[in-house]
Amino acid sequence: MPVYEFKCKCGHITEELVRMDTQVVECPKCHDKAKKILSACSFELKGGGWFADGYASSKK
Repeated sequence: MPVYEFKCKCGHITEELVRMDTQVVECPKCHDKAKKILSACSFELKGGGWFADGYASSKK
């Protein structure tokens, strides 16, 4: 199960480990409904063949 961020009307943002189809969870601060939000993910390609432009090196 993935971790998603949820934001409540009170402004509190929480992370929850939930199923992908979960859209609403209970806010741990005010116990109201918190909706799933789109958040930035951290994804980095490391190792040989990955460059800043996203293409592999061409062999000569």
